[in-house]
Amino acid sequence: MQQQTSEQLRAWFRRVEPIYPELFNAAHAICGNYDLAEYALRSAIVEVWAQGAGGGMGFRERLRGELRRAAFDAVRSEEAAGAEFTWPGLSARSEDPVLALAAQEPPEIQRALLLRHGCALSLRSVAQLIEVPAGTLRANLERFETRFRHALPRQDRNRAEAMITRSLRRALSRNTAGIPNPAQVYRAFEAEAEGMQPAGHRFSRGFGRALVLLLALACAALFWLFAVIVQPAPEPSAAPAAAETAAPENAVP
Repeated sequence: MQQQTSEQLRAWFRRVEPIYPELFNAAHAICGNYDLAEYALRSAIVEVWAQGAGGGMGFRERLRGELRRAAFDAVRSEEAAGAEFTWPGLSARSEDPVLALAAQEPPEIQRALLLRHGCALSLRSVAQLIEVPAGTLRANLERFETRFRHALPRQDRNRAEAMITRSLRRALSRNTAGIPNPAQVYRAFEAEAEGMQPAGHRFSRGFGRALVLLLALACAALFWLFAVIVQPAPEPSAAPAAAETAAPENAVP
């Protein structure tokens, strides 16, 4: 199995770096704990790499999807039971009107807003994470949206929900305070990835072996068919001819 070089791994990881802050901040909001979030981030990066994903279209969405899955797995793990809640909340010093207003909410509402609008989680998933009934969560989110809409000029009020979503997604990608050093996460990724092989390469080698086997079987079948065609036909038996020429003993002349 051909191993990946450090240069290849580093080049692949550079495709992750533009979305790196967003991934960690989303994981931290979902897990609520820094260490669990960092573990989920590393797991997601290694998994997407192992799938053979390159930097083309859909690469970021694949990272986001795998990050959510890894973060939810971390939340359900045994380690999460005694983990300290470390999520810091939204910055109260932000100049963004959405974040400034959201920072006035209790921490669980801030987290719910970020999970719902920033991470695009379903209402049910958010309710499970912050451990409140879905009806209560919906009422709290609608109350915040109403507060924000009333603070806007009349001509902008119909865009309130879109503005909330845009601001909270931007908060995920732009907040770099306290996130793990990318070099540290890269070293962990490199240690796990060295000696492994992306799924695309594994598939290509497996497909090649299968193709060689099929060609060998086809060749064997052709040789058998050729041998059957060129085999000489058996000579006719002389017994019937002798029987025709021999006259019966009681034949009438």
